[in-house]
Amino acid sequence: MSEPSMSEPARGEPANRDYSRSRAVLMGTWTYADECLDDVPAVKRSFDRMNGLLRDPVCGPWPDASLVTFANMTTLGTIHRDLISTLKEAEDVAFFYYVGHGIYDHRERLCLTVVDTLRDADLTAATGLPFDAVRDAFRASRARVKIAVLDCCYAGLATEEYGRLSVDHLPPGPGAYLMMSSGAFETSWHELETVADAQTYFTKALVDTVYEGLSGAPAGLTFDHIFGAVSDHLVANGRPEPGRRVENHAARWVFARNNAPEAPPEPGADPEAVYREAYRRETKEGVERLPAIAALYEGPAATGHTPSMNRLGQIAEGRVRARMQGIEPGPVEGKALQEATQWYVRSSEAGDPVAPLHLGQLYEEQYGNQDRALYWYALAARRGNTAAQERLTGLEQRIRLGIGPPRRTGEEETEPPRPDPLEPTPGPTLAVLAAVAALASGVPRERWLAAWDGSDSLALAQCLDVLADACGGAYGEWSTLDETEQARVVSDFAGLRPLRSDLASTARRYYETVGRGRLRAYAAGLDGRRP
Repeated sequence: MSEPSMSEPARGEPANRDYSRSRAVLMGTWTYADECLDDVPAVKRSFDRMNGLLRDPVCGPWPDASLVTFANMTTLGTIHRDLISTLKEAEDVAFFYYVGHGIYDHRERLCLTVVDTLRDADLTAATGLPFDAVRDAFRASRARVKIAVLDCCYAGLATEEYGRLSVDHLPPGPGAYLMMSSGAFETSWHELETVADAQTYFTKALVDTVYEGLSGAPAGLTFDHIFGAVSDHLVANGRPEPGRRVENHAARWVFARNNAPEAPPEPGADPEAVYREAYRRETKEGVERLPAIAALYEGPAATGHTPSMNRLGQIAEGRVRARMQGIEPGPVEGKALQEATQWYVRSSEAGDPVAPLHLGQLYEEQYGNQDRALYWYALAARRGNTAAQERLTGLEQRIRLGIGPPRRTGEEETEPPRPDPLEPTPGPTLAVLAAVAALASGVPRERWLAAWDGSDSLALAQCLDVLADACGGAYGEWSTLDETEQARVVSDFAGLRPLRSDLASTARRYYETVGRGRLRAYAAGLDGRRP
């Protein structure tokens, strides 16, 4: 094995590389006509994962036009010719991957199988793809870097002296990297189908390593970084030790960005592109990937990208984790609260319209400081944030009326103070009930529902929306009622048969009649007996 030239710089980071000048051929076979060759469903999953990896932004991504796949091909057909013509188009990187049964012919040459390949050594080379055909394709290619990844039995046969992937007369000297799942006369292993989503051990380790990243490694992972981690993982778990052969500078070619939480951001990466990728992963991947996702956000955040700062604040609060787990976020305190506040302050100072809204929520709901909450809500509202304006209006109303905070969904119900047993239970006075009743339209129920096409649910839904707005909205006095109290008040209001054409004004008069700041007490006295 020749040593890589240390004077050769690492090839460009994946985020900045133009893969339109590169070509990748992916080949996999998992079903067989010859009864001597077992079907291996795990191979298909590994093939699909490698295909997905190259299309993932962690590796570039490679565009569709640069990828050619030979998936479970029945016969050789034109594979040899297509392989040569495809890799000849590569100017930057030529990449070949195979997963499936590897067998050898009567001359002990490695052959890559297709569905109708025969195990008979005399017919193997005639019915399978000799690795010599892959060498032909690489020799015809003028790509600067040539990569072959073989996940099959006897893959080490590809390292025979006649198996060089490059040719000396191509200027500049190309680099080549051959990665193999097994030795020359060793088998490769796969997980049993009793394992969920069973895969081949080698490809699984390789793909998982790239997605998870390597702690302490640089922003861009070379094949040497990846191979070392894959080899250590397989050997430590009692799997066959993989092999490699390197020529010239290929060992320093960067294959993927480093997803590890400690990995630095890629130099020159576009902050908005990195943010979009991090957000895509946040919405698609599991909670176990959250540290790597946070690390992605940190890169653009360090450049002043305010949306990334906001997402880091949401991660610190625990809101992102809660969403991934499908649960309601809990209270945040201590170091996590401090970290979230710091991210939002940095984003707000950079002029972001969303960060002040988050700060307002923290100061209102976590710090219990209404004055600071008003300040931040007002700042966000001045920057055009309509959600902040709603919260500002609601908080101002509750402060004015001297009433409590909004009731959160799923919040444990608190029992109102019990009156003295000798005193009557407080509730709507006769005067209030009479005044509310005076708002009734007097329209019979069937005629009233006709305005909503006879739909009870539609009528109640619109009554709820209009009445909630009239009573302070989602963050005003209406928000201090629990769901049971809200249901009572809506039922009471709907029992007045308010005309659809006059719904908003009737709702406002209803609220004024009940009395500002008295809505919860009024709800407590309702018994749902309105006709």
